[in-house]
Amino acid sequence: MSSNTLVAYFTKGGASEEYAKVIAKTLTANGFLVETCNLAHDIPDIASFDTVVLGTGVRISRVYRRWKKVLKQKALSSKNLYMFLSSGMAIEEPDKAVEKFLRPLIEKYGLKPKSLVSFPGKIPEKWAKLDGQKETMNLDKAKVWAMEIARQVQDL
Repeated sequence: MSSNTLVAYFTKGGASEEYAKVIAKTLTANGFLVETCNLAHDIPDIASFDTVVLGTGVRISRVYRRWKKVLKQKALSSKNLYMFLSSGMAIEEPDKAVEKFLRPLIEKYGLKPKSLVSFPGKIPEKWAKLDGQKETMNLDKAKVWAMEIARQVQDL
């Protein structure tokens, strides 16, 4: 199976980038041709990709504006679309994070993603719990999700 795949992300704190790298590496290991794109540097034309994985962070209860520019591309409607976010809310309430941040955007832009997921973001050091817990990310969840993407696309 060779699927031309884009893994694009926007991040400020670095969590979405780390998740995107794990997703890209896992898909590559499963025979996908993967291109990654940091949306802070470029907004790609998605027309040449079969599968598109889009990720963003959340800050001050909003996804990043630059990330939304990709959502406006009409070609997304014909792609195998997968979307993720990383946020503090996803640490304890991942489903609520999806409903609050991603669901309104897919409705606004008329998108039909095959999967929506949220991963725990990084807690800024100044907000870290007193018990010293600063690392909340779970890269294994991203790897498992990427394996699910690989299975779904290969079954198409």
